[in-house]
Amino acid sequence: MAYSNTTQSLSFSAGGELTFSLPDYINTLSLTTAFTRDRVNSGDTLLAGVQGASLEALDVSGNGRVEWNNSADDTTAVSRVDATALSGGLEYTASSALQETILLGGKGNGVDVLHFSGDASRYGNDGDAIDTISGFDATRDTLLVDDEVMQSFDTLDFNYAVVADGASSLEEALTLAGEQDSGDAIMPVIYDDQVWLYQDSGPAGLDENDFALMLEDMVGGLNSFSDRQGYISKMAPAPTGPLEDVAVAGMTSGTDGAADSFIFGTDGAWQDATITNFELGVDRIDLSQLKNSDGEPLDYDYVHMTAASELIVISDSGSHYVPLVGVPKYDPGSPTGELNYAMGPEDFLFA
Repeated sequence: MAYSNTTQSLSFSAGGELTFSLPDYINTLSLTTAFTRDRVNSGDTLLAGVQGASLEALDVSGNGRVEWNNSADDTTAVSRVDATALSGGLEYTASSALQETILLGGKGNGVDVLHFSGDASRYGNDGDAIDTISGFDATRDTLLVDDEVMQSFDTLDFNYAVVADGASSLEEALTLAGEQDSGDAIMPVIYDDQVWLYQDSGPAGLDENDFALMLEDMVGGLNSFSDRQGYISKMAPAPTGPLEDVAVAGMTSGTDGAADSFIFGTDGAWQDATITNFELGVDRIDLSQLKNSDGEPLDYDYVHMTAASELIVISDSGSHYVPLVGVPKYDPGSPTGELNYAMGPEDFLFA
């Protein structure tokens, strides 16, 4: 019996964990988040885990954040995700079991975080296993490959960038990339006015197991990756609020356009965290619950920034590194050329 193209639509006013099974004839799941303002600003997230014998596509929309793990055991992997109408942002983990197309909203839409393992998107046979991300905005969205944030001059190697304007096919363009002695570098490849990220994962040269991911219609083009680590000429203004509290644990995303206060709690959950969409001059870091090795409240001397976008917090349990994705560098013009960041004591809350 042939299945018709049938959609199951659900709407939610709050976040939380959602796990259920769909009828066998449903092949598209449509999730809408219609959160109240206080739940949106609190970072409330809808975590969806859904099984369906015919499920192939996911449509997400609304103002609340959605998390979907396409590789989870309790979730049927979908081949197409449309988040173009999701202003609340998508947290997505790719599957290695099938070829995926993820449609994002582009400039001005929600802040999205996408996780890929090295084998989640591969070249395959004649390019048949390459995943596609459409509408990725590198100034706002975050892409992680094997838990590494893709940023220029750090994990994305522009030294091996390939501009393959003269190539007659994608295979030829990626072959040019695979001929380089690049080690494990993930490199950008430009072909046919689009961008691919490529890694020569196995034996030298292009083969079916190499990592390859297409960034279709990327907002701002390839240079937007390097713009995220560009310089600014002066200190940013201090955040003024009113601030919404956001507990930091794991991958934590700020609310776009809202003044977030990222709380580092005494439970230590922040110690292995990454903060995405940190808005300089709008958001702040709340360290008021932490103490130094002498049992005294922390002050600004216990907070440092590195040139790799990492916040270092020295607490009673040692030094901990928390990446702040999107924070621009500040060059104070020191004779040594040392890089600092445009963040001062006023960007932090202390006890």
